[in-house]
Amino acid sequence: MTDDKSLENQIQELSDIAVTSIEQSRREAEFATEANRRFADNLNSFSQYYPSIAQAIEEYNVDENFCLHVESDGFANIDVLKNNARFYSSEPSKQIEQQVEKAIAAPVFTLTEYTKNNSDYRDMRVHVRYMRELSTYLQSLSDAGEPRKLTKLPEHFPTAMIFGVGLGYHIPKLLDHTSFSYTFIIEPDFKLFFASLFCIDWSKIIKDIDSSGGCLFFYLGCKPDELVGELKKTVENIGAFSIVRSFCYQHYPLPDINESIANFFKDYFQFQFGHGFYNDAVTGLSHSYFNVAKGVPFYDAKRAPVSAFKDVPIIIVGNGPSLDVCQDFIINNQDKAIIFACGTALTSLLKMGVMPDFHILVERPYRNYQAVLDMAPKEVYSELNLLGVNTIYPDTVDLYKWVGFSLKGNEAGTDFINVQLAKKGHRGLSTTAYSNPLVSNTGLSYALHLGFKNIYLCGVDNGRSVDGASHSKLSVYSDENKETQFKYWPMKLDGSALPGNLGGVVETNQTYRMSNRQLEDLISIKPATIFNIGDGALIKGTLPTTASDLMDLDYHFDKQNIIGKIKAEFEDLGLQGLGNQSLDRELTLEVFDHLISIAKESVSTVNDASNNLQRQERYLFAFRNTRYSHIFHIIKGSLLYYHCPMITHLFKYDDSENSLGIYKDLNQLWIAYLEEMKEHCSAQLLEKCDWELYHRN
Repeated sequence: MTDDKSLENQIQELSDIAVTSIEQSRREAEFATEANRRFADNLNSFSQYYPSIAQAIEEYNVDENFCLHVESDGFANIDVLKNNARFYSSEPSKQIEQQVEKAIAAPVFTLTEYTKNNSDYRDMRVHVRYMRELSTYLQSLSDAGEPRKLTKLPEHFPTAMIFGVGLGYHIPKLLDHTSFSYTFIIEPDFKLFFASLFCIDWSKIIKDIDSSGGCLFFYLGCKPDELVGELKKTVENIGAFSIVRSFCYQHYPLPDINESIANFFKDYFQFQFGHGFYNDAVTGLSHSYFNVAKGVPFYDAKRAPVSAFKDVPIIIVGNGPSLDVCQDFIINNQDKAIIFACGTALTSLLKMGVMPDFHILVERPYRNYQAVLDMAPKEVYSELNLLGVNTIYPDTVDLYKWVGFSLKGNEAGTDFINVQLAKKGHRGLSTTAYSNPLVSNTGLSYALHLGFKNIYLCGVDNGRSVDGASHSKLSVYSDENKETQFKYWPMKLDGSALPGNLGGVVETNQTYRMSNRQLEDLISIKPATIFNIGDGALIKGTLPTTASDLMDLDYHFDKQNIIGKIKAEFEDLGLQGLGNQSLDRELTLEVFDHLISIAKESVSTVNDASNNLQRQERYLFAFRNTRYSHIFHIIKGSLLYYHCPMITHLFKYDDSENSLGIYKDLNQLWIAYLEEMKEHCSAQLLEKCDWELYHRN
């Protein structure tokens, strides 16, 4: 006999299920109506503001299992790929509210240290002096005991790095609390972003940010190992101040997001480094002016690779400690390969009895010209070919048998040359990619652009080897060096490390790390068979090789014929007759005046100060990619090196009065710097660099 109470319970349970099912159907119907409307509005907004994203949305093939589930709170949910677990809990609204509140109450910020300054006190160039003053002031703050740092996210902050869109519910909540000048949204899984189009009002987010003068950037479907490269492209266009002080928000902990965040913080130093600066820019401009006036032939990196070079071995020689283990290989194969000597590696090769086919140079200062004169007799250079870039000290070209240059990226002189070519009705030249910061970058860039595919890297170490050596025993940096007039000091290392080519790690510094990353980025776009020999830093895309693995080359060719073909890739630009008026000196001075006038405006709040800096930045960046873009490059690097710490300190402390006081002190330094740059530019725009070597043996 059936228990009546049990039967009643079953009936009630069935009734509850029915009601729940009806409620669920109603919620899903209401959600579907609103979701389809949101999708249409969002697609229309992306079509207007981000047409490439709109195209990707329209072309996206929805998976047959794609399904949004509506939870009891009316928020959508979705299955996580591969394991069918729900992305959110059964109450997404509560979960997201708690996550946003936690992020606001205990924010994660990027923070850069600006007190370190390793410049030689005898270096009296304008930029170096003002950077010393900047770091001295900031060090005094640290010594005195800084105010309490920000403990929660304020109502305005420079930058948001939002890692993960999911279904997007956290984004409007976060933006309702805090406005950002720059918002970067990273979502490796395009499916999730596509789903968010049904869930949140992207149209309102985009229009609100646009109307407030903010900037919104999307990185959708971007693989973790591609993220930093894509961010660098954006930052190059809008300035490193856009990312220097960032609030970092992680929406979910899936592997691609975790890896993206790890890569961002690992390579964050790249956004604060290598901006160029005033003295570099103006000497690069004047050197470019004098070099084209001399009729130096130039290489256009748009040219197709030369098929005749594909199988020809080329040995690119740096001056790292691994050069010593390559010595026999280089000596035995000097007639079976083209040899590039990078910078000071020339003296090491000469001690081996090897005359390179091309010397590679990239540095512009007078001190580097002095080093060239110091490293070898003039008669050596009269028998040697030089490959370099347009910014090299102009007197250098007179030393060599033959000289060929390419354009170096992000330079006032480079933009100046291309504008002058355009005025004559000629197409501009492309730069050799990733040709800095070190001369080994220039050497490999030339080799790969020209079309060489069989490459040996010797002594390209980018750091201190396992045995503690920083350079080859044959180098001018060696304690045994008695041949040169000047004393040469290796770059200081900063305790950071890179993976070793043959295992272990290599002690390094920011410059070497940047060089290594640039080598990897270059190889990623121009792959080849590249043997990386010895215990230096691992370079992705190369083949780690021990000296014992090396075999003598079995290649015979007419070396002089190949050298002639390399030289034939360079052409005269026909710019020998340029006059001083081509430099637009008067407009340059007007730009300085306008920046100074903005910087001198009174500010009374942190946001006022932030807006003032942003007006300066956007005014200067308006000159980028115009016929006056060389003016942009003259000022850009110095502005970045000063504005980045100014922005950081505006948004570093809980007490806004402290922040504003520090900003005003830094702003006085910045105004003085601008005024001295203007004065220097007025009197010395066409003067060659005068930064000298100081140390003598």
